[in-house]
Amino acid sequence: MELELRLNAGRRYRVIAARPELKTELLRRLRESAPLAVVAPRGGLIGNLKVWENLVLPVQYHGRTTLSMLEARAARLFRALGVAQERFVELCGLLPERLTEFERRLAAFVRGVLAEPEIMVYDGLFDGIARNEAHRAARFDPLFLRHFPFRTAVYVDTHDATMPGLEAHPVIHL
Repeated sequence: MELELRLNAGRRYRVIAARPELKTELLRRLRESAPLAVVAPRGGLIGNLKVWENLVLPVQYHGRTTLSMLEARAARLFRALGVAQERFVELCGLLPERLTEFERRLAAFVRGVLAEPEIMVYDGLFDGIARNEAHRAARFDPLFLRHFPFRTAVYVDTHDATMPGLEAHPVIHL
C-alpha cells in the first residue's frame, strides 16, 4: 500500500482513514518521518507502571531534564486542563487501569508534551468519552500549540468525527 502524506510544520490536520490498515500505515509513516507522540484511544500507557512513571520515563530516557522540572511542567499541564494539584498527585500514583478513558488520554497527552514531539497525533481523541470530556480533550491541542507553535498536530479517525473547532482543519481522506 502506497501512502503519501506531506505535512507542513505548524499546521493541524484531520485524517479520516476509511479502513484500519490505512490508519496503521499512516501512523507507521508518521513515526518514520519525525519524532512524534500519540494520544491513543486507550492512552497507550504501560499497564504495570504508575502514571508518574509513564509520564517521565520517555523523557528521562533521553536525558532532557530533571525530575523536579518534569514534575513542575506536568503539574502545570494538568492544571491548565482543569486538574487540581491534589488530583494530579493522586493520578500519578495510580496504575493506568484505574483511570477513566479520558484520564488515560489526558496522561498520554501530558506525556507527549513533556517529550516535545515534532508531531502530536490524536488517535480517535473523541471516541468513547462523554461530551463534557470531549470538550476538555478539545483543549489538548490549543495547549500543545501554545507550547510549540511551529509543531504539527494530526487528528486521526476512522470516521468523520464532529467537534467544535475541528471543522477549520484541512481534512484528508485515506
